[in-house]
Amino acid sequence: NCEPASRPTMVAALLSLAPVVGLFLSRSPLLLSGQRHGASLMTAEAVPGVEPAQAPPAAAAAALNVVVEADGVRSLGEEGEAVLRTLLEKCSDKSMGDVWRRSAFWENETASLLEIVNVLGRWERCSEWKDRTIFIDETDLRAKDEDERQALTTGRHQMALRLGCGERSAMFQNVPNLPFTNAKIAASVGLTVDDFQALPVTRAACNVLFDGLAESRSGLIPYKVLDERRARMVGEGGAFDQAGFRVGWAKSCILFIFGLFFFGKANFIWVLLAVKFAHDWQPDLIPGPKEMGLFKVWGIV
Repeated sequence: NCEPASRPTMVAALLSLAPVVGLFLSRSPLLLSGQRHGASLMTAEAVPGVEPAQAPPAAAAAALNVVVEADGVRSLGEEGEAVLRTLLEKCSDKSMGDVWRRSAFWENETASLLEIVNVLGRWERCSEWKDRTIFIDETDLRAKDEDERQALTTGRHQMALRLGCGERSAMFQNVPNLPFTNAKIAASVGLTVDDFQALPVTRAACNVLFDGLAESRSGLIPYKVLDERRARMVGEGGAFDQAGFRVGWAKSCILFIFGLFFFGKANFIWVLLAVKFAHDWQPDLIPGPKEMGLFKVWGIV
């Protein structure tokens, strides 16, 4: 008799498929990408593989003075959308118009691949954006509340610093005011540093990229891990490596779905299946899920 595989073994098996999933996505990007507005968008430690950060020109390093709220820049705005359309028309790599969702795919946040590259080209080490100074009032928040605002508090930031972790919220708060300085990444998609400089950095683009870097939904990732995973998204010669991003995003999506069905609220589905099998086995003795009112419970959960 074969023993059932343990959960760690199942997770490892699923993660081993991530490179295949990433490669498949690189061939069929529209399977997991969305469309914006109902139509496609016009068309400290040395880390191996990461070059030392170069000091940007004085003009490029000047503060951008973008007004950023605690929850980041929520939209490109009309001017930003116009810039994005112009850059996509100019871009030599038309896959930059593919629109990606969060790994928690029902969340209403999407960003084009070009916007994700726009975030990636503004930093080389997470130390460039890890410290934040924008926080929300914690008065109305309770520690047990499942609320994304918890990630915006002073307490969460202090914990991240103690643990030596980069925060998702620090990325979407600080990167909008970092200049785009990576000429090699820009050239790899047929654009220039100045082209990217005019494109705003949104919370959605930061979140989609952070999903790929975290390889999970986590909002806290150790500094060294973040830098190493960023290095995997930059290929030989400093070009943007789409496969590296797609594999990281695929791992994040796989782990999220696995966690949802085995550890999250969706694991109630196993109760429904168990009751259904028991009812089919002894229909006279065991009522079905509908008769037991389990579908109503499922709706509440």
